Amino acid sequence: IPNHASDTDNTSAKDLVKQTQVTEYYSSKKSHSVPKIIREKVKIACTEFTALDSRAFETVAGDGFLKMIQSIFDAGRYFSPTSNVSVKDIIPSPITINRHIDQTYCIRCGFWTERYSGLSYCGLALRFVTKDFTLHNFILGCIFYDADSQSANNIRMFVDAQLLSFGLTLNNKIFAVTDNENKMRAAFKEKCTRIGRSIRYLNKQLEHSCTSEEIERTFVRCSKIQNLFDNVKKVGTHVRRRHRQVKLKQKLQLYLDTSFNGTFYMMNVFLNVYDDIGSVLNSGYIDYLTSVDKDLLKEVCRFLIVFDNAIDQLSAEERPTMHQALPIRQLLIDHCEVKFEDSSELKELKLFLCERIKSVWILQDQHYIFTFLHPRLKRFDAAPYEKDIAFDLVK
Repeated sequence: IPNHASDTDNTSAKDLVKQTQVTEYYSSKKSHSVPKIIREKVKIACTEFTALDSRAFETVAGDGFLKMIQSIFDAGRYFSPTSNVSVKDIIPSPITINRHIDQTYCIRCGFWTERYSGLSYCGLALRFVTKDFTLHNFILGCIFYDADSQSANNIRMFVDAQLLSFGLTLNNKIFAVTDNENKMRAAFKEKCTRIGRSIRYLNKQLEHSCTSEEIERTFVRCSKIQNLFDNVKKVGTHVRRRHRQVKLKQKLQLYLDTSFNGTFYMMNVFLNVYDDIGSVLNSGYIDYLTSVDKDLLKEVCRFLIVFDNAIDQLSAEERPTMHQALPIRQLLIDHCEVKFEDSSELKELKLFLCERIKSVWILQDQHYIFTFLHPRLKRFDAAPYEKDIAFDLVK
């Protein structure tokens, strides 16, 4: 006891301060009040970030973004309010970030033109898989395209210049996933392995079935489906423009050719509110509504939902999808098989889509190899006659 008392007396107040606190092991449930002016300032900064850098709104809720902000927040605690250190002194350059990325990656590239201004933009994204098989996605930018024309040569020079600003270059080990226009095929035919976007192939055929009269000098024989599409679109556009859809239980969707499977979404929502639309229409549009065969509309939506599920699977951002292209393509071909009970209109649509999928959506060597390497798909149960092609590629 005397020894214990002696040790206690020698313990200084400074040593007591250094004692481990329980909050080092368990976070406090006490809420921290943040001044309203600070919250407002952060909100404005996040809004400007998404607008100036053309980022998705969901970016500010992403795990990676939150970790980065927390790191910057922690770094700010180190400096005093009078410090003249700029945030630019902390943020690394794109080239420094690039050094932490393995040199095998995939570039996703897409071009589009804004309808009203006529200005063109290039979207670039990077995907790569780490050693622990985690898939990472980075949006490199939505960049204003200021070249004289969208020729294949200009497109490649523009993309190469943008990638170089991040310390990235294309070579035969790098994959480039692009749209399927001839200019994109030509632009990326060398010094990279180009892969066509499967959902673009698929979505374009759905678009043709409802909007095109002729493709490559061949008539599109889907006139009845196109009439249905046109009437639904006219009624939906009228209701939207006159702001009368507030009376409907569901918001009508307008058709957008840039939206994947936009036909299905427009028709499916229309079907859900079909019985209520008449009450919000002007007399001049009643004829368009009565021209819409509800039974046919229901049949087409039931058919197209399989395409919508396929597009969702191929659009996954959190896991690789190349191994799914072959089985999904075969699934859709089988789905387009004409049945005795199908209406004549649906038979036309099925025949058109089946032929287009077979002739336009051509699988590449990588699709066969990836399917063969997948443990659940390597037997090629979905398309047994494709198995020999994969075997020849991996010999």
